[in-house]
Amino acid sequence: MKSSIIISAPHIVVPQSYWKPLLGEILRDADLITEAQLQTVLRDQQEYKDQKIGEILALRGWLKQETVDFFAEEWTSCLQQGPKYPIGEYLKQASLLKQKDIEYILELQQKIPVKFGEIAVHQELIKETTLNFFLDNLFGQASINTLFLS
Repeated sequence: MKSSIIISAPHIVVPQSYWKPLLGEILRDADLITEAQLQTVLRDQQEYKDQKIGEILALRGWLKQETVDFFAEEWTSCLQQGPKYPIGEYLKQASLLKQKDIEYILELQQKIPVKFGEIAVHQELIKETTLNFFLDNLFGQASINTLFLS
């Protein structure tokens, strides 16, 4: 995550803490929804003004309500606090992994020396791009060499 944004000449720098992406953008950037899904939801919201974006996503079955709630209510504080938990805990809080998935991955880690995220992606429990989103934003290190944390 970048620490500042240059708005215009004469280089007005705005700290990243002033920039709060919209929920739909966050979910799209995390590869939890597509751009087409986001546009559809935004059109739906124009017709159903009393519905929030997250509610529409859940009603359409594109995301669990718990996942939407995590990003709407918890994500910003997770970013501000910095990493306090292992990656699996954040994925569980976002309802992207279940406790049994985490236990299974940890059990596999006892048998083979592979990082948690690598197993989760290999087992198709989470997309690599979604894992990268979490690692980059929470741990500041999503790259091919540091893709997976224990």
